[in-house]
Amino acid sequence: MRKDRLLRKMILERFVVTLRSGESFDGLLADADTKTIRLVSSFALSGKDRVSVDLELIIKLKKKTYLQRPGVAE
Repeated sequence: MRKDRLLRKMILERFVVTLRSGESFDGLLADADTKTIRLVSSFALSGKDRVSVDLELIIKLKKKTYLQRPGVAE
């Protein structure tokens, strides 16, 4: 069974990713594998500001602290 199957089921859902460095990004999950995720239509988050990211983001999963789906209650 592929380790990335859960993330791959959520393609084109919105996520907020917080990196270990403290930076956060909001974007649509476009692809995922066991080591990386790809976000498109993304924004860099800083406080209450959202700045559009022109290109897609490739994020190594080992560099993330949090991967959250906004508006989803547990």
